[in-house]
Amino acid sequence: MAVTRQFLTLLTLWIAGLVAMPAALAHPFFAMDTGITGEPVEVAQKLSDLGYDGIGASGYEVAPLVTAIEKRGGRVWNVYLTLKIQDGVPAVTAPLRKLLADLKGHRSALWIAISEVSGNREELALSALKQIADEAKKSDVPISLYPHAGHWLGRFSQAAALAEKLNRPEVGVTFNLCHWLRVEGDIDPVPELAKQAARLQFVTINGADGGDTKTMDWHRLIQPLGKGSYDVARFVGRLGSEVKWDGPIGLQSFGIPGDQQENLKASMAAWQKMSGTLDGMVFCGYQGWFRVPADGSNNGWSHYESAGKFEPGHANIELWPDLTEAGPDEKFDTPFRNADGSVAQVFSSVKVETVRRHFRWMREYGIDGAFLQRFAAPARDPRYREPMDQVLAHCQTAAAAEGRKLGLMYDLSGLKTAEFPSVIEDWKKLRADGKLLLDGPYLRYHGKPLVTLWGIGFSDRPESLDEWSQLVEFFRGQGCAIMLGVPCYWRTLDRDCIKNPRLLEILTRIDIVSPWSVGRFGTPDEAAARVDKLLKPDLAWCQERGLGYLPVAFPGFSWHNLQQGRHVEAKMDQTPRLDGRFLWSQAMAARDAGLKSVYVAMFDEMDEGTAIFKTSPAPPVGDTTFLAWPQLPSDHYLWVTGQIPRLLRGEIPAAFPERK
Repeated sequence: MAVTRQFLTLLTLWIAGLVAMPAALAHPFFAMDTGITGEPVEVAQKLSDLGYDGIGASGYEVAPLVTAIEKRGGRVWNVYLTLKIQDGVPAVTAPLRKLLADLKGHRSALWIAISEVSGNREELALSALKQIADEAKKSDVPISLYPHAGHWLGRFSQAAALAEKLNRPEVGVTFNLCHWLRVEGDIDPVPELAKQAARLQFVTINGADGGDTKTMDWHRLIQPLGKGSYDVARFVGRLGSEVKWDGPIGLQSFGIPGDQQENLKASMAAWQKMSGTLDGMVFCGYQGWFRVPADGSNNGWSHYESAGKFEPGHANIELWPDLTEAGPDEKFDTPFRNADGSVAQVFSSVKVETVRRHFRWMREYGIDGAFLQRFAAPARDPRYREPMDQVLAHCQTAAAAEGRKLGLMYDLSGLKTAEFPSVIEDWKKLRADGKLLLDGPYLRYHGKPLVTLWGIGFSDRPESLDEWSQLVEFFRGQGCAIMLGVPCYWRTLDRDCIKNPRLLEILTRIDIVSPWSVGRFGTPDEAAARVDKLLKPDLAWCQERGLGYLPVAFPGFSWHNLQQGRHVEAKMDQTPRLDGRFLWSQAMAARDAGLKSVYVAMFDEMDEGTAIFKTSPAPPVGDTTFLAWPQLPSDHYLWVTGQIPRLLRGEIPAAFPERK
């Protein structure tokens, strides 16, 4: 056990030295040179531009590549060698000595695959490995045994047994998914990895098919990441949750046909979706709060009505939904009339077909998932809680069916300080009743289910910081990652934020900070000005503390009808959308600040005019005015939103996209 602890300590320190990135980002991700060729400078440039953390190299002459990769801020994580171990042949050769000398000080490991051993003698292999380890130790180069299908050292368990017999802290093992599938078949590798976690140094992955993998060709066992039927994303998630390992992961690309750049780009996009971060993804808020008298919810015209009425002259919504694709059971008549005299219709969020269609739109337009808003105050009342549970069930089913991610966001607006424990009660009841499922499509962050608590620190409500702190500790105890929705000016504790520095202390105990920016600015120039004034300093603060940062973007803002019901005058189209250019300016600002993901508010928020889903270009006419853009297709803002992750991943230029 002493050796195991020593190895863990050494490996932890070694990897810590290798990772030049915020502490919150798990699993450095590098590309193996099986998928990229070219001159060192060219290779380093391509990998850096695509977001890889470096390369896994091979051969004895790697010094120029090491220099080029490090100049671009990356790392040569390891160098692969295939050895034949024979009687009378020195294990340590002149080329090997030179290679080890070249790697000294660069924190690279030596990947050793063993193709042959004279007489199939394990003791000979152990002797040779001991000699190599002795020489490598002089240059502080760790050794990682690399099992390879068809080689003498072909099984992961065999490599782990050799490392155990060598009993040296600097010698560990690599797990290769494609070789495991070829040698062991499609059986679960996680139990074996958990047993050997103390000596696990690297994992390599790629897209692959599942099934009878022992008989498959390599073109099915090695595909771009994101391709194939094998659930690589689940495997990566289990590395953290079950193996308790967060070390470097390499991309195997041997023999993959097609353009190398495109393969690497596609694999990086897939990695960003499965790696436990939100990088390269865009999410939206999903209110799911619209009700109609005929939907069985007993909630009346919830979020449609104003001053108790939903009729011409009384409406809570600023936009009118486009129901062109809705089925007859999803359309509900209203007292409003269209320009041709026909009855205007709306939807209800408790209809399963409607929710499914909304998540289908997310998939079709490239939106990665949604945060379902769960309002803590009305959830205390069974009349409202039951329909909310229905919407939750529909969202979980739809997210799974459409391949989207779903996270739960508790909005504590309107909740009194004494009522904060109701959030914990609500969570416990959802879990006990089996209504909230934390597997499948549920959004995870570093292997943990992500729960968002929205509303801390706003100056228009009681501080309740003791209660907020208790909520954070409860959800930490539940094994959850936590995102807090905070005011726009949280870091400086001014303007829309309370001035209590204890807020910042609470933020150091969570996982992601998400500032609310809706209504805080209103032009593309103001969005651009936020890069240096807010976004970069906010991001730096979070990175210094190992926290994620997810800013909010919004397409525009208008709440004339809602405020009219409160007897307050508000301008129609208060923050103009500019045909999508306002939203795009915020995406550009996020990119310029170095951010990789954003949260778009909102998918279906018609009340404050921030909805991005399909809205009618020809809403009802009469005593109530609705915001509309007849010059644009109804799906325009869905389409623009779907271009944002492509911008953040570097797949398209910065100019406002032109739709073909």
